[in-house]
Amino acid sequence: MKKIFPLSAIIILVIVAITAWRLNRTPVHDPHYDATVCAAVDILGKKPVDDKELLERIRYIITNENNSYAVDQVKYNATLAQVSVKRYQALSTQQKTFAGQNIDSCIQAMAAGAAEKNNQ
Repeated sequence: MKKIFPLSAIIILVIVAITAWRLNRTPVHDPHYDATVCAAVDILGKKPVDDKELLERIRYIITNENNSYAVDQVKYNATLAQVSVKRYQALSTQQKTFAGQNIDSCIQAMAAGAAEKNNQ
């Protein structure tokens, strides 16, 4: 009986630790949010915007997309939106200038920025 208690306590602690890790980890990145950041920046007139306004615009764009024409709807996730905003804000001035040309160049800059960060 005494040997069963420590073993069961260890098993319970491992289960709790794994559950806490899974609940607190960052979700897998969705490139759709990067494209939405680019659309939001384009809609806002390519002017510098604060994170709160950009997050609100991303929520608006995804909600509007889901309500109007999306076949595969994307559920809005605030954490993923914040990750994409941080990725955009981390771009260099030169990358932001390139990204400001149009949405396609913005998506390319976001992908290149992420690739450069991963290689460091």
